Amino acid sequence: MLITEFHREYKIAMDKVDSSAYSEIKPWEVDYFLNEAQDRFVKTRYGKNNIYQEGFEESQKRTDDLKRLTMTKFTEVSVHADLNFFGDLIYKADLDSLFDDEGLLTAASDEYMFYIKSIAYVNKGNCGAWRKVNLVQQNDLTVLMDDPFNRPTPDNVIIYFEDGDIFCVCGSASIDKFQVTFIKRPVQMNIGSYGEPTSECELSEHTHREIVQMAVTITLENIESQRVQSQSAINENKIE
Repeated sequence: MLITEFHREYKIAMDKVDSSAYSEIKPWEVDYFLNEAQDRFVKTRYGKNNIYQEGFEESQKRTDDLKRLTMTKFTEVSVHADLNFFGDLIYKADLDSLFDDEGLLTAASDEYMFYIKSIAYVNKGNCGAWRKVNLVQQNDLTVLMDDPFNRPTPDNVIIYFEDGDIFCVCGSASIDKFQVTFIKRPVQMNIGSYGEPTSECELSEHTHREIVQMAVTITLENIESQRVQSQSAINENKIE
């Protein structure tokens, strides 16, 4: 669906075509509500804050909803000089520096939003290989040091999130490369009538009318004197 079609369907749903039921809504305001709906849609489909209590990839519908936002990219990796993990070096995978290729030659334009999975290229001596990683919570980090079966090793790379990036520990080895799969932040929709280039919705075609309906509900929450509670309405079965 083109951005012009988004605006047309939004106006029809808002009773704005050949009607004066509501005051004029400007194109940039329509874009704002469409983008707000798009962001809520992604968060609802990724997490479990929905009536089915299902997250991303827990049903085929949710997988298809976000398939066009699912990306695999490479990140810059560096030793974090100010931190160590009980003597082991800590490596930082920079989620703000994403690349399309393993050699980090082509910068990616996609913006990281939600984590799905990752792997690390671990180098010990002259032997290097891609290894799976073990994502842990912050309060489990110190516990791992007393657990001989789960502490960081080249075969058991521990990762955790901090300061907007992914931190990795692998014992006596080094991490030379890092690959992350994630849900990217969708490009903001823009009809292009107020100085900005036109941009379309990146989500799958079958989600577009759901987004329009959510945008209308959010708009009514903002313009009605008797405010409509959009969160409960948006999560109703009719738009799942």
